[in-house]
Amino acid sequence: MKDQIDGLNNNNDREQPKDILEEEPLFTEKDDKSSYSMNELPSNELIEYEKALELIDKLLMVNPDDPKLYYEKGFFFELAQKYNDAVKSFDQALNLDKNYFEAWYRKGLALNNLEKYHDAVKSFDQALIIKPRNINALNEKGYSLNKIGLYEKAAESYEKVLQTNPDDIRALNNKGVALANSNKAKDALYYYDLALSIKPDDINALTNKGVALASLGQYEDAIYYYDLTLSIKPYDINALNNKGVALAGLGRYDDALYYYDTAINVDSGVPKTYYNKGITLANVSQYVEAIECYDQVLRMDPDFVDAYYNKAVALGSLGKYEEAIIYYDEVIYRNSEYVTAYYGKGYSLDCLERYEEAIKCYDQVIRINPDYVDAYYGKGKALEKLGMNSEATKYLTIAKKLNTF
Repeated sequence: MKDQIDGLNNNNDREQPKDILEEEPLFTEKDDKSSYSMNELPSNELIEYEKALELIDKLLMVNPDDPKLYYEKGFFFELAQKYNDAVKSFDQALNLDKNYFEAWYRKGLALNNLEKYHDAVKSFDQALIIKPRNINALNEKGYSLNKIGLYEKAAESYEKVLQTNPDDIRALNNKGVALANSNKAKDALYYYDLALSIKPDDINALTNKGVALASLGQYEDAIYYYDLTLSIKPYDINALNNKGVALAGLGRYDDALYYYDTAINVDSGVPKTYYNKGITLANVSQYVEAIECYDQVLRMDPDFVDAYYNKAVALGSLGKYEEAIIYYDEVIYRNSEYVTAYYGKGYSLDCLERYEEAIKCYDQVIRINPDYVDAYYGKGKALEKLGMNSEATKYLTIAKKLNTF
């Protein structure tokens, strides 16, 4: 979930590119050990899994056509975090028995753990052909659909769970997440409240309700729910991070920084905490420190596109326009439809008096978002500086008209 905070205005009264704060709604935790991280699995358990796999291989030498043995092999591979091997074993089971529900289901789980969510959906669909109302398969399918941005379909999957079991906490929570991700925060609140009526201390529902309220601008109410989470689990990373976001939304930047730093002290390996800390530092004009945070994010997650973008914004705020352009280009390379990156690049080129290049960037902004007022204004001003006054008037007039709505 993303919340935006305005940056500074430039000397042409145009809006700077915006910093983006990030809140995170939570999927409920999975119950099976295949969702645990490797360092959570005791070494003795790993040894036991390896022994089990050796035994299954011996049994397969005697009976190579037993789908159950391949399924069990896949299951132990999954528990040992060897997900690619797990998928291969489940496929071997399915080659022998196409109607093996458990193999389709656990193959989907393994694919989820490999972040191959499209393939996971296909696997769960096969499982649901065999058992159409299976709650676990429906929940996991919803999880996969949420991960690939098919939020409405995810909500439909969770709704099927709730038709069978209206008190399924996971489905209530995750249907709320799907609705929140579809910009239906008010509808999401209904499902979080249902979850909390069943389990008042459910951390996921409390935190998710806070995120939904914050997305509606109700930051004080959001903080109340984050505090409830923290009263149950004082060092919950998501609650600490999201409370920081809400405090920043209220302009309480010092308090926000305290919660980001607390989260970092609990777990220094979470990119989004450094990311949000960077944005908050930028909002109090500490751009150098903000850039250090974005660099930390990118060391941990080189694919964090918004971190490149916000580093560019911070560099521009320092007047380092050439460097800013490098990072805007990185964003555009990774996401060719990232409209504010084109605008930020155009603004930086404008400041370097490279007006023809700036105009090309503003044209890209207008192509993606024909209602982007500042792009018309920027193009108009750039045309003026090139002495193309009649053409400039055309774009400045469009900007003025759009700005009246």
